[in-house]
Amino acid sequence: MFAMAGRLEKTWIRLGIYMTLFVLVTISVFVISVEIREQLQFRDFLAQFPADKRAEVARSVISPDQSSPELCAYLTQFAMDGSDGLSGNSELLPLILGLIISLLAGLGLAFVLTRMFIRPVASIAEAASMIAAGDLTVRAQILTGNNELANMIANFNQMASSIEDLERERKATAAAISHELRTPLTILNGRLHALCDGVIPPSAAEHRKLLEQTQHLVRLVEDVHTLGLDNAEKLTLYCVESDLAELVRDFAPNYADRALESGVTLVVNVQSARVFADRDRINQIISNLVENALRYAKNGKRVELNVYPETDSAIFEVRDHGAGLPQGMSERIFDPFYRLDQSRSRATGGSGLGLAVVRSLVEQHQGVISAYNHPEGGAVFRVILPLFL
Repeated sequence: MFAMAGRLEKTWIRLGIYMTLFVLVTISVFVISVEIREQLQFRDFLAQFPADKRAEVARSVISPDQSSPELCAYLTQFAMDGSDGLSGNSELLPLILGLIISLLAGLGLAFVLTRMFIRPVASIAEAASMIAAGDLTVRAQILTGNNELANMIANFNQMASSIEDLERERKATAAAISHELRTPLTILNGRLHALCDGVIPPSAAEHRKLLEQTQHLVRLVEDVHTLGLDNAEKLTLYCVESDLAELVRDFAPNYADRALESGVTLVVNVQSARVFADRDRINQIISNLVENALRYAKNGKRVELNVYPETDSAIFEVRDHGAGLPQGMSERIFDPFYRLDQSRSRATGGSGLGLAVVRSLVEQHQGVISAYNHPEGGAVFRVILPLFL
């Protein structure tokens, strides 16, 4: 937006320069016309004298102080005989022609400048009005060339495309959230009705199923809330000096039972790596990555949690021994509600927001997250945080 304003300012500066040049050209043409008129008058004035007197008269006009008494008497007598001197109206024609040419040139230049500057600005104004009315598909008329106006229109159209993409993403996100909420709510509603009607007898197993759906809803709402705060730039971190290895080591036992139920061995291999971070948000990062790994790890395999320092960074890696990531999808998996394939679908229990939340929190800590396939199989999620020195 500020770049577009700067380009518009440059455009008006250029217009001002053009108009200034036009004024200078007009004045120059006028001055030249007057000078030509004076020269013609002087030529006609000299033509009235005999040929042998013209040079002396010309010198006298240029330097009156050097005129001889004889020449002064001659000029006086010449004037008394009825000479027109340097006055006359016949030489006004060049001046009039010069003024007419200047006027026509000014009108032509004004037309060209109006067409050059006003039409593109009017096109942007019309497009902006239609976008404000809700039509996000409209674009300003594209100009050829590489000047400020062409660049300004290109930037405006790019901005309009970004707004259209954001609106499309907003609608898709709203639809995805509605779908994600509907699934557990439908399950809860159906099973609670069945319990109330006596169709399903109350039991610890049934209560556990209802609790799982409730926890799924809580995680989904928390993830949506976290992403909303991040998008609104209102996500607050309460950072303290912490040992990333200690956080991972203390958090891992929370998933021991879950790993046992899935037939997966949870392996923790950590080295001290101190960071300046929000402990609760780091635990959220660990939780989402471990949840993701346990969800896709193969039965009888391991999920490895590694922490180690590297130069000026603290590295946290989570590796599963699952199917790995399809080629070319290592970036898109961090998009909200993006799912790779059926093996990584809603049926596995994920909300589709966990990895998006992880990326958001990592970036809030000035870190970087990446995902890739391990040469020996499985996916590796690698978090790099600044090392606290």
